[in-house]
Amino acid sequence: MHMPAKPTTNSKTNSGILRWSMAVASFLAFLKLTVGLLSNSMSLLASAVDSLMDVLVSLVNFLSLKEAEKPADHDHAYGHGKIESLASLFQSIIISAGGIYLIIESVHRLVLGEPIVMIRAGIVVMVISIVITYLHTVQLDRAAKKSQSLILKTEKLHFTTDVWTNLGVIGALLLAHVTGQIFWDVLVAVIVAGYILSQSLHILKHSVDELIDRALPDEEQDRIKQIVMNFSPKIVGIHNFRTRKISQKKFIEFHVEMDRHLSFEKAHDLTEDLIEEIERQIPDSDVMAHYDPEGTLR
Repeated sequence: MHMPAKPTTNSKTNSGILRWSMAVASFLAFLKLTVGLLSNSMSLLASAVDSLMDVLVSLVNFLSLKEAEKPADHDHAYGHGKIESLASLFQSIIISAGGIYLIIESVHRLVLGEPIVMIRAGIVVMVISIVITYLHTVQLDRAAKKSQSLILKTEKLHFTTDVWTNLGVIGALLLAHVTGQIFWDVLVAVIVAGYILSQSLHILKHSVDELIDRALPDEEQDRIKQIVMNFSPKIVGIHNFRTRKISQKKFIEFHVEMDRHLSFEKAHDLTEDLIEEIERQIPDSDVMAHYDPEGTLR
């Protein structure tokens, strides 16, 4: 038995937020890159590279969201949600490449020993970046919680990272100004790069889990089974239980064992009611259930 997947209702809102993300990231990247090149600050350039990657990531997110929210069709019975996972996988590769580049360039800059100039201008730019970025993360957090979209969650992760890296850049510029040593600037650039790499691994793992159809967390599986077994005294067992998650959609499949004295019509109606109850209690779920008479296993 199967209830058709419900279409996503947050498409326009999510697309609008991603457009705004591209605008925010583009503005910050231009601002940081300009002042970073003028000031010769490696940490500021590292933050600029991070923002440039955010532009690319937001663009990929925007395009993949459009594809992921297309309804299921003849050739894609489970929808297009895995496009979102592929996009996140691509993001992790891009982010990793950027992190490695920053580490190499930081070491190169330390060897050259080029001094930093326009430190005050750099600090002002980073303060502006922090304010703009923080306000945008608040907006992303609200939208991500509402839609449970992996794309918006990774988008929020990028901008949340920016808040902390921007604070680190300010600290590096202050230390470089006080001590006259570029070591602090390079050190923060390397730390930013390391953080970028660690976050990219997190995104990579999440993406791969969805692409290989990893089951839902154990606690969520247990909750679903509990809903089934507590739904009616006519239900005596559950088997062939399988779950997976594609984008925000949770696919749940199982066989439910019922009292053998139930008529076909009553067993069918009970199964349909059970499906509706699970989809009510488990947001964004798509349930497929088959009923078996008590004492039979198929």
